Amino acid sequence: MQVVYLDVLIVENMLMNYVILHISSKTSGFATSKIKLASGAAIGTLYAILLLFIKTFFTALAGKILLSAIMVFVTFFPKNIKDFFKISAFFYTVTFLFAGLSFAALYVGNIGVSGNVLITVCIGYLLISVIISHIKKKQKDISFAAEVYIQFDGNSDAGVWLQAMVDTGNSLKDPFSGKPVIVAEIGAVEKIIPYEVCDYIKQNTAEYIEGEWSKRLRLIPYKAVGTENGMLAGFRADVVRIGGDENDKKIIELNGIVVCLCTDVLSDNEEYKALLAPEMIA
Repeated sequence: MQVVYLDVLIVENMLMNYVILHISSKTSGFATSKIKLASGAAIGTLYAILLLFIKTFFTALAGKILLSAIMVFVTFFPKNIKDFFKISAFFYTVTFLFAGLSFAALYVGNIGVSGNVLITVCIGYLLISVIISHIKKKQKDISFAAEVYIQFDGNSDAGVWLQAMVDTGNSLKDPFSGKPVIVAEIGAVEKIIPYEVCDYIKQNTAEYIEGEWSKRLRLIPYKAVGTENGMLAGFRADVVRIGGDENDKKIIELNGIVVCLCTDVLSDNEEYKALLAPEMIA
């Protein structure tokens, strides 16, 4: 008969559940607090304790699914069902990975249960950390700098070259044309935009813009942290060129591109002033 020490059971389950939830947070991109991580881990630990006394429902598939759902809700408080399923997918993936590592540790050597938990946690955490680091490196390789030339009025010589970054996370599109948009700092292009137009953008009153610039105006819907249904004001540019500089033979010419103007600084170290979508350089 196997003897189960309650204190060991609690420590092992708290450690394993906390690490699984922590890695799920890192891989899914949904941030949470240490208190919420501990709360979710505690629920999983309580489940393990109840298994010692009540096994009918808790060992069934429905009981396990309910447990995982409660852990996800308590730890992350997802805003909608889509976020819930996304987090749950990462949670199950990490859980199955740790289960496989735990089985492998028991199969390879004569390791006690406590030692098995520690080995699983260490190897699992290191393995996923390496995977995350590799993915971030790949994303960094995809995101690179480029020069972009913007000219709103094709009949004018007023244009500006900006240092830009190709951003894999820039998925904004013009709802009218379906084309990807450029996001630029308003301070970087204000010399080719009338003062009053810039003033309307800065005051978030773009709907009052009149005349020729009102015909170029586009309101691009976007979502961000803390903003569920935001609108980013932009203007259709007559000329957009992407390349090393204005003499570059590999310059890409784009037509009908909307340049969205943001009042925030895109790069803290001022390495770039605009963001391009990957499709623009494909």
